[in-house]
This record gives sequence, C-alpha cells and structure tokens, in this order.
Amino acid sequence: MTGPSPKRSFGRTLLRIIPILAVLVAAGAFIIANRTEAISPEGTPVTLSKALNIYREHPKAFRDELGQIKAPVSPNKAIKGFTVPAAGVYTYKTDGKDSIIYAGDSYERPFPKESYARVHHGGGCVWELYFAPIEEHVDAHRQCSGKNEYLCLAHMQKVSFAGIEGDEAHKCNPAMVQVGGDAVKAGGKEETICVAHGNRARIVIKYVGDETVDVGGEKRGAHHVRIDSYVKGDGLDGDAVADVWFDKEDGLYLKVVRSADVNVDRGGGNKGTYRVEASYTLASRTPQV
Repeated sequence: MTGPSPKRSFGRTLLRIIPILAVLVAAGAFIIANRTEAISPEGTPVTLSKALNIYREHPKAFRDELGQIKAPVSPNKAIKGFTVPAAGVYTYKTDGKDSIIYAGDSYERPFPKESYARVHHGGGCVWELYFAPIEEHVDAHRQCSGKNEYLCLAHMQKVSFAGIEGDEAHKCNPAMVQVGGDAVKAGGKEETICVAHGNRARIVIKYVGDETVDVGGEKRGAHHVRIDSYVKGDGLDGDAVADVWFDKEDGLYLKVVRSADVNVDRGGGNKGTYRVEASYTLASRTPQV
C-alpha cells in the first residue's frame, strides 16, 4: 500500500522500516506478530456494492464449525425471546479508527463515516454479523437469537496492517449469555471464557437497562449491555469494552460503542500498543439484498 506524504501532526506518518508489533484484538484476547516493514495507515473502504457482492455469493453463514445451539444455556422467562434478524446488508453510521502506537508516535487508520454490515443465517437461532468498515478490519459475531435468551457463540476478527495479517475466532464455551440468565435487569451480570489457539479471554456481561434507540426515525426497544474483556500475561496487558444496544425483537445490533487498548512487551525493546475506537449506529432496519 502507498500512503500520503508524511504528516506527523495528523498521526498518519509512514513508519520507518523497523521491527513493529501488530496486535490482533479478538473478544478481548490479543495476538502479536513481529514484522519489519514500513506502515502506511491507509484502509480500503468497503463499498455497498462490495458488501452486496460478498453476501450474494455466500448468503449462508461462513463459520458453522464454531457450533450450533442444541440446548438452552441460561434462559430467563423475563425475556420473551428473539426471532432471527433478516439477512442481507445493513447500513451503519460509523465513527472511529484503529491505530498502532510505537516509540511515542501514533499511526492511525480512520474508518469511513458510513459502513455496511452483513447478516448471514446459520440455521435455527444462529446467524452471523460482519462489521467491515475497511477491508483490512473485519469484526464479526456468531449469535443465537433464542427463546428466553440471546447468545454469542463466537467472536471473529480479521485485521491486516502493513502486510501483517491475523484471522482469529474465539469460541465461547458455554456460549456467552448477553441477554438472559442473570443479565436481564440493571446491574445483572453473566461471565464466560472464550478460547482460540490456547488464548483465553474472560468476558463479563453487565446488563445496563432497557432503553430505546432511534433507527431512521423509528424508536426501537433495546437491551443495553456492557461487555468487558480482560487479558493479561505472556507480554500482554490490556482490556476491551463494548456498549451494545440489541434490538428486543431479533437481537440486531442497533448501536455499538467499542474500544480496546492493549500494551505489548515481547522483550528486546519490542514494545507497542494497538488501539481500536469505533462506533456503529444502524441507519435502517431494512437490509439490502
């Protein structure tokens, strides 16, 4: 990739050729790789046409190996239950960026102001949601809109930065109870562990409350949930938090405000920080297909 002329004041400088850390954030767990390459913090926006082409070529879910739901995990009769959201491509108002901080300098990669998320059905209560503001940053979730509970089976993330690529799926076993169990009233909590290649992330779900979100002029009832992820050890020290508003009827993500910040020290002076700050607000509940 080629980038603009160096402009340090905007945090978009080309990084000189030195060993650099790339960290992949996945459900609160982080993977690190070393590479010697210049960084150009430019992303490739995913257009509506591109998102539609991906959906049309493969309308079904991609990651069935990450499991189905054969029995309830932690249902709560206070929750009426969910239907699966309509499949297709949804438009989200978007704000945010990801960045690498190295030797005191920040190399930022901004996201476009509008992005497109895909919903793919996986059978039964299961479906997958793919946020892809740029081709180099995909944040995905395998969900279950079930009876008396709303679950996350896995969190997937694919990130590339200056030729460094990471593709991870953290499977939650048991499934992450995002709405249900004790997480149905303000202050109620659920916890789980999500694992990928030996990396373990502790996830804490806190139910914030019943709220409404404006979607294209329509007031939608929402479950507001805060998801905290923690990782520490093996040279890593970081955390992530996401506030998510799930539609009460089908669990569709109405709004997401997410941040992740991890410090990495692999020895030999190889230190850095990877950071994500992003928000997505649904513009319309009518998907394009």
